[in-house]
Amino acid sequence: MGKRYKVVIAQSAKIDVKNKKQYILKNFKYRDYAENFSSKIKEAARELEILPQGYRTTGFVYRSYEIYLKPAGNDLLFYTMDEAKKEVMVLRVLQDGMDWEYIIQKWIKKNS
Repeated sequence: MGKRYKVVIAQSAKIDVKNKKQYILKNFKYRDYAENFSSKIKEAARELEILPQGYRTTGFVYRSYEIYLKPAGNDLLFYTMDEAKKEVMVLRVLQDGMDWEYIIQKWIKKNS
């Protein structure tokens, strides 16, 4: 088995998770669901330690790295992979059904 990748969660992805947890708590008043959501995203990110290139690319590039997309239930993890460092950077966590192409494109322009 190859070397595991180190998975890093970018501040932008942490904010995405925090915002969705707050949304769940505010609108559904269901703490367990909010905590389960957070755990589910952490687990999905941890799964990227092995074979992160096993998911499809989005066609977008961030700082010369391809952006990959990993579905996780009703959510999508967007990440880059640095083969030399054996590192995966989770950039965003968005809900499936959002116009993620528009959101990612706008985010890249803002953060490049």
